Amino acid sequence: MQLSTPYAVLTILALMPTGAVAQVTVEQQRVIDGIVGAKGAYIADDRAYKIVLPREAATIVQDYQTLSPNLGLNSWVTFSSGIHQEAIVAGQFLLLDDEINRVLATALESGLEVTGLAGTSLFNERPLFTLDISGRGTFQQLASAFRKAMDEIVQVRRARGSRRDSTGTPTLPLESTIDSRPLDAALSMRGTVNGGTYRAAIGKRTAVHGEVIGREMGVSTWISFAGANERAVAYGEFVEDKDALQKVLRALTSKGIRIASIRNHMIGEQPQLVFVRFCSQGIALELAKALRYALDVEVGAISLPDAKR
Repeated sequence: MQLSTPYAVLTILALMPTGAVAQVTVEQQRVIDGIVGAKGAYIADDRAYKIVLPREAATIVQDYQTLSPNLGLNSWVTFSSGIHQEAIVAGQFLLLDDEINRVLATALESGLEVTGLAGTSLFNERPLFTLDISGRGTFQQLASAFRKAMDEIVQVRRARGSRRDSTGTPTLPLESTIDSRPLDAALSMRGTVNGGTYRAAIGKRTAVHGEVIGREMGVSTWISFAGANERAVAYGEFVEDKDALQKVLRALTSKGIRIASIRNHMIGEQPQLVFVRFCSQGIALELAKALRYALDVEVGAISLPDAKR
């Protein structure tokens, strides 16, 4: 009997001996602790070493009221020995909105993979976001990469204190008057203008339950502009497969494009697709050039420099 792929994978995992994955040694744990700057706990059943880093800023509801970090209001990182690499890592940063792009960019440049970004607010007064990461390499490399991203949070808060990033709220003219011609030229796309707002899209195709779907069923990279040519907001979404996701995220963040979310829209599609929502403000033409750069990186017309470790 031939097993279907999901059952075959489960069977392989079930039959794989626990000893196939080495323990994280005490010495390796000490290296991790020293780099991350916090002590973790070893979970023998999973042969994994986990560090939880509560965020006091995330637990404050009002000046006189706080929540327990045990609700999950924390960042965390887990290390395990790998089979094909010395180590693997998975983790999650709990972030305030003005920390997202700098932490995301630092994680990518340090050699980590970013796999998700979502809002996780408990209360409207305190927007929170979770940024998911993973990686492969040595324990030292992975711990150093995680620490660099954590240090970026400290740098943002040191510079801003309790102030929030005001660029998150658009300051636009009451009526949109976007000119499509320079944007079409910069993007190498043909957009439409409706009510002074510009929109262009590139459709892609994927299969869901054996049926092919495309742009009009939501599988598209789309870009829109509102406001005026000299004071615009760009909003849209890139749809990427697993091979292009990391390089497109690096391209967007390197040009200062603010990432709003990284998530799935579907279940069971082939190939798997991830949708990257963005929103940025500035001169419309400059924003269009930045987005064209990401599109060129996506298709391989421009190569990014290697990530630093």
